[in-house]
Amino acid sequence: MPIRRDGVVIGALQVGRTEDDVNETLRVLLIIITIAYPLTLVVASAGGVFLAGRALKPIGDLTSVARQITAEDLSKRLDMKLPDDEVGRLAQTFNDMIARLDEAFRRQRQFTADASHELRTPLTAIKGQTEVALQRDRDPQDYREVLGAVNNEVDRMIRLVGSLLTLARADSGQVPIARERIDLAELVNDAAEQMRSSATAKNIALDVQAGPPIPFLGDEDLLLQLLLNLLDNAVKYTPAGGSITAAWAVEGGAAIIRVTDTGPGISAENLPRIFDRFYRVDQSRNQASGGSGLGLSISRWIAEAHGGTLTVESAPGRGSTFTARVPLTSS
Repeated sequence: MPIRRDGVVIGALQVGRTEDDVNETLRVLLIIITIAYPLTLVVASAGGVFLAGRALKPIGDLTSVARQITAEDLSKRLDMKLPDDEVGRLAQTFNDMIARLDEAFRRQRQFTADASHELRTPLTAIKGQTEVALQRDRDPQDYREVLGAVNNEVDRMIRLVGSLLTLARADSGQVPIARERIDLAELVNDAAEQMRSSATAKNIALDVQAGPPIPFLGDEDLLLQLLLNLLDNAVKYTPAGGSITAAWAVEGGAAIIRVTDTGPGISAENLPRIFDRFYRVDQSRNQASGGSGLGLSISRWIAEAHGGTLTVESAPGRGSTFTARVPLTSS
């Protein structure tokens, strides 16, 4: 700064200060940043990888176990005792899905095996009849008897294939429900009249207990098939001199149709499986011929397709009562 005397600059004053301390501090800071930043980045990256690995390890384990599950072996489960978090709930969801697939594959394999067995029986009978007929020349009456037996077996196969086709379409949801206004009382009477000749041929009394008219909005053909299946089942398993009763009523906003027979009844261990496909009860109820074990399965599907249920009450020596319940809310 200038030095003045009497307004005249006679000199100047200059003061200096070293910046070594500041430069040293900046140098040290630069060294710290240069070393610490990469080190911090490495540590943070390693820590992130470690934590991410721990967090994703259950998913990796799930993937490893899931790869071992195939259509041939659906018995494995993702039983890893995971906590109730997002991954744990995902594993439980997979377990539930695998269980459903396992049940579906099991039923499909059983269905295929049963269908093959049912189709093999009439084919074996046809093969045997034709081979016997072709062993030597026979008179026309013998050939006529063979052709009659073959025709009966062909009719049986046609019924079986038709039932299989119905169930296959039902499983895939391809059977349309043609709803129209019908009277369930008239439908029960019509079904009873169609089965009366079969009951009379076995000396079985078929009684229809009159009830009120029940207007209903449903598929007439399918409901008639349900009733015919129940009545045909009763005729098959009711011994000569027995009786069958068909009745209907309205209870709790639903139409109730009951078919009761005086047959041998069904034991408690067989009741849960009575509606399974191809399932036949042993002993006396298995002696009837001509059935494929699909009628009750189709009947239950028809009831469920109309929003209802089909149940059975039975005991050995007390006969059986099949009850179809369909709601009237859509009528």
